[in-house]
Amino acid sequence: MDALLVRNSLKMFAAVFITAAIAAWCERIEFLWYPLMAVVIVVDDNDEHTVKAASARVMGTVVGGLVTFIVHTILAGWIGVLVSILLMIPVMRLFGWQSGLGTAATLSVMFLMIPSHVALNWDYVFNRALDTVVGCLVALGVGLLFWPRNSYHELEQIDRQWRISLEGQLQRYRDWISGNGPKPAPLATAPLTNQLQQMEQLVQQERHGPRKRKLRQSRWEQRLRLWQITHFHWTAWERLLESLPEQIAGMSPLLQRSIEGLEQQLSGAPQPTPPRDSTPWQRLAQTQQIPLLSLLALSEELRPLHASLGGLNKPVRC
Repeated sequence: MDALLVRNSLKMFAAVFITAAIAAWCERIEFLWYPLMAVVIVVDDNDEHTVKAASARVMGTVVGGLVTFIVHTILAGWIGVLVSILLMIPVMRLFGWQSGLGTAATLSVMFLMIPSHVALNWDYVFNRALDTVVGCLVALGVGLLFWPRNSYHELEQIDRQWRISLEGQLQRYRDWISGNGPKPAPLATAPLTNQLQQMEQLVQQERHGPRKRKLRQSRWEQRLRLWQITHFHWTAWERLLESLPEQIAGMSPLLQRSIEGLEQQLSGAPQPTPPRDSTPWQRLAQTQQIPLLSLLALSEELRPLHASLGGLNKPVRC
C-alpha cells in the first residue's frame, strides 16, 4: 500500500475524529456540519497548502455569512442565494480572496436549510463562523503534526543521485579520451530535470513550512541554486562536447585536463577555476582542424561548471 496514501488517510481521520470529539464536548457547537466541512476543505494532501486553504476558508465564511445575512433580510430562498453569490464575486475580488469564493458560495447555499430569514440573525452567523474556525484550527494542528519529516533526507538522496550520475559520466569521458572506451552519449536531460524539480519542490515546501528557520540556517537554498547552475552549464557543455569529432580522443591533453578537473571538483578536491585563456584552445583548433568557435564556447561553459561543482563541496547543516 502507498505510504503517502496511508499518511493522508490517517491525517484526515485524525482531523475528523478530533473535531467530532471537540463538538461533542463543547455544548456551544450546535451543528457538527460546519466544523467538519471546514476540516474536509482545509485538510490537503499537500501540507504546504493547508494554511492557504484555512485562510481562504475563514475569509469565505466571513464574507459568505455577512453577504448572505444582509441579502436574506430582503430576499429569501433561491433568489436570495443567487443574489448573494452575485454580490460575493466583486467583494472577494476586491480584497483578493478569490480562492475563498467556492467556500462562500457553499455557505450561501447551506443557508437554504434555514426556514426563514428571521432565524438568520447576527448571533447565528457569529456562532457558525466560530464553529468553522474550530474546524480550521484542528485541520492546521493535524497538518503540523503530520508534516513530512524526511524532506532533508530526500534532498540528500537527490543530491547523491546527481553526484553518482555526473561522476559516472565523467569517468566515461575520461575513458574515451584515454582510448579505453567509446565516446559516451550525453546524459538524458529528463531524469536530471525531474530530480531538480523535486529538489525545488522540497525546498519550497520547507520554505513555507514550520521549519523554515532551519532551512535558512542550512545551505540547501544555496545548494539548490548551485545545482540549477550546474544543470544549465552541464547540459550546454555536453552538447558542445558531443559536436567534437571522434579523432580528438587521445590527442588533446587540454581536454583531458579539463575533464579531470571536473572530476576533482566533484570528488571533493577543489581546484582553482581555469583562467579565461583562449590560447591553448586556439592551438588545439589549429592542430586538430576543429572550428575555433566550438572550442571557445566549450571553454566558456567549462569555467562556470567548474566553479559550481566546487561550491557543492561545502557541507550542508541539516
